[in-house]
Amino acid sequence: MRRVVVTGLGVISPIGIGAKAFWDNLIAGKCGIRRIEAFDPAAFPSQLAGEVPAYKIGDYVPKSYRKATKVMARDIELAVVAADDAFKDSGLKSKAYTDQPNITPGRFGCNIGAGLISTDLNELTSAMHVAREGNRLDLQKWGREGMSQLTPLWLLKYLPNMLACHVTIIHELKGPSNTLTCAEASSHLAIGEAFRTIQRGDADLAICGARNPR
Repeated sequence: MRRVVVTGLGVISPIGIGAKAFWDNLIAGKCGIRRIEAFDPAAFPSQLAGEVPAYKIGDYVPKSYRKATKVMARDIELAVVAADDAFKDSGLKSKAYTDQPNITPGRFGCNIGAGLISTDLNELTSAMHVAREGNRLDLQKWGREGMSQLTPLWLLKYLPNMLACHVTIIHELKGPSNTLTCAEASSHLAIGEAFRTIQRGDADLAICGARNPR
């Protein structure tokens, strides 16, 4: 049986972006729980959450791919950032970094766990607003007026398999690719699937991981 080892880590968390920042802040006892900044939480009883620090997705993708970030939901962005960190931590060079990669694309797999992706509040609010009938959502108004407020490519931002899709395109990974939708078990299953894929000889390398449900 082939032995399988972990060659690099990528972490996105409320106490740091990147495995090094995460570890340094963890051992320093830094707390990532604070008042919500993504939206105004004043109307809610609980106004605290663990939010990922601010970042610019354009810093984590090649210039040639930056137009594609327009159809990335936040969950997709986080997967792309984590994958970038894992590649850099491992020392592997994909098409995203060089014209002469030190990997074989056809032997590099990808397994990412993802469930239903939460819609960005700002994007959905205008559509919901015009489809209201008092304090209720009117489905007829939603179909007639609400959906016209959404970009035609809206659905492409919220399919679970789009996390793996963008990661594999950015790094030109052409080996076995899989999306797992099993809630909290997804990350463990993604690691297990990558392990088995390499062990049985279907790939030499694989990137794997998942987002934790909110």
